[in-house]
Amino acid sequence: MFSSEDLSFKKELNSLIDKHLPEDWQEYPDERLDSHWELSKKIKSELANKNWIAPSWPKEYGGLEEDFSKSIILSETMAYRMAPGNDRFGVRMIGPTLLKYGTEFQKKKFLNEITTGKSQWCQGYSEPNSGSDLASISTKGEYEEDSNTITINGTKVWTTLAHRANRMFILVRTQPDSTRHKGLSLILLDMNDPGIKVNPIKNISGKSSFNEVVLKNVKVSAENVVGKLHEGWMIALDLLNFERSGIDYIGWGERCLDDLVDYCYRNDLIKENHIKNKLALLRSDLESAKLMTYKALWIKEQSDEIHMEPSISKVLATETNINIHDFAFDLLNTKATFLNTKNKDSFAERVIKNRLFFVSGGILGGTTEIQKNIIAQRGLGLPR
Repeated sequence: MFSSEDLSFKKELNSLIDKHLPEDWQEYPDERLDSHWELSKKIKSELANKNWIAPSWPKEYGGLEEDFSKSIILSETMAYRMAPGNDRFGVRMIGPTLLKYGTEFQKKKFLNEITTGKSQWCQGYSEPNSGSDLASISTKGEYEEDSNTITINGTKVWTTLAHRANRMFILVRTQPDSTRHKGLSLILLDMNDPGIKVNPIKNISGKSSFNEVVLKNVKVSAENVVGKLHEGWMIALDLLNFERSGIDYIGWGERCLDDLVDYCYRNDLIKENHIKNKLALLRSDLESAKLMTYKALWIKEQSDEIHMEPSISKVLATETNINIHDFAFDLLNTKATFLNTKNKDSFAERVIKNRLFFVSGGILGGTTEIQKNIIAQRGLGLPR
């Protein structure tokens, strides 16, 4: 599938990552930690110097106008290496959305910020009482025609990396008395604007990558509305299609499976038939999910329509990743010693920490149940 040029790019990318990651890196990227955040900035800066942050974007916005395959390789390799520095919110979500719907002002300002590594984005969709039901959001944006500004009040929750981000794309109800899909606007925010407060939320794995974001009288220019005011619903949905490729889960799952196979060989576990058979089944599942993910990304590049394939790949990739980590957990859970640092098994600890984190895989970016509804209704034409 990949050309010799693509494979050469992947080799160069791995060399760049090798230069920055400590030897025998066993950490899942956690930008909550200062050390990980500093490492993220260093890697992102070097990617920016090579115009690699978004290699398929137009040159005028900091890309290389390369084939989309290089963007796939970038995301998958960064996930496989568990390397910080891949701003998926900027590169894979708001960036493609602005390329499709943004004004020239928005493209020049925000896309060049992304490709130079000067921005970290976060996503303001979910709210305390509006998780999977995105159309029920209540955060309000009052439009003032005289000043051409919008004043935002409300709360967003489960906002990944809001504590590090300097930009947010946020879905807001800007039309008074509107309900459901009507009257919503997608707006670009500066996280340093007055009135924005970020409250960290600790998750089951002990990390605080999630946050609550409280917005009180936050003023933003209407120039930062993506598309037309009050007509942001379809744009917000299209953005989610860019998010739901599942490529990160493929990279994470493949790394765990490769390391688990190596672990089984080194510890003579591979001689047990039930283990060998399970590893083979997981490998075939992973390859199937990977091909579906590649197909979903390719279709998105070929067509502006909203398709079901991103939802299919998201379900397959997240479930396959969890299945791999579940099997690894079953084999290694007695090997981890969280409290005793002597003779600890770092791979076993990584598996357990990551399995706890990946509980979120079937929730964030749209729950598995929501994805199946999209597949049934939008893809297969079944009734609601």
